[in-house]
Amino acid sequence: MTAELISSPATRRRTSWAGRASQHRRQQVGSRDARTDAQVEALWLSLVEVLRAMDDPSSAVLCTAGGTPVAAYGLPKPEVPRVSRQAGSAFATRTRPDGSVGEVETVELTAGRRHTVIASVPGADADHLLSVTAEGVSPPLLEAWTRRAAEDLRQALSVAAAVD
Repeated sequence: MTAELISSPATRRRTSWAGRASQHRRQQVGSRDARTDAQVEALWLSLVEVLRAMDDPSSAVLCTAGGTPVAAYGLPKPEVPRVSRQAGSAFATRTRPDGSVGEVETVELTAGRRHTVIASVPGADADHLLSVTAEGVSPPLLEAWTRRAAEDLRQALSVAAAVD
């Protein structure tokens, strides 16, 4: 079980330059991506630290709105794509027709002692989803905590888009 960020094809594409771009512009874009990646990774590691401190099983997945995994913790590697797709399908019908950046929304699922909260992480460039599952945690507490983590991620991603 890992807490590392998963390298996405989109991230790898950004490192290759098609066409001509000024050295200055490449440095601007590269430094923005590095700062954003560092902020997202720090927020992710903070979330994982809290999950690790729990006595009962817990997991988390950060994925694109389409269901492509970005980061995962507490799940066997083969389960990550399935959980990411399920999180994506929970928000598949929620679109913003005007293209605006929305607020964080959540969906809650409960099965016995196991609670899952899936939060949207709206962004200017692309939306993401944060799914957190824990056992033995109060559902309102898990919802509030997941919503706060999604808000922090949204802010980190929107600052990066504003710099662009």
